[in-house]
Amino acid sequence: MRAWLFTLMHHLHVDRARRPGLATVPWDESGAENVCGPAAPESGLQLLDLDQALAQLPPEQREILLLVALEDMSYADIARNLGIPPGTVMSRLSRGRERLRQLMGGARPAAHMRVVK
Repeated sequence: MRAWLFTLMHHLHVDRARRPGLATVPWDESGAENVCGPAAPESGLQLLDLDQALAQLPPEQREILLLVALEDMSYADIARNLGIPPGTVMSRLSRGRERLRQLMGGARPAAHMRVVK
């Protein structure tokens, strides 16, 4: 059931994203502290930077990055729902993470390569 609902939501999102002049709902910040608690000023700036960096990613990379990070979906579930091979999911995720690191100005961690047979 979850996979079916996710597929449905994905298709709705793609349809809406393709429409020109998509209206957005303004965020009411008056109740934000009640939900999340008080936030440090720099955390808001970091979120804005992250949002801008995510917007610069190609849609395919951004989509998979958000599915893994926010939805906590497995690679196999993502591949099945999007109709792509699991290897494509892994490569898009890897490229998306690397590009996001570059856009956020973070140093790249030492690469730990392993041979997969």
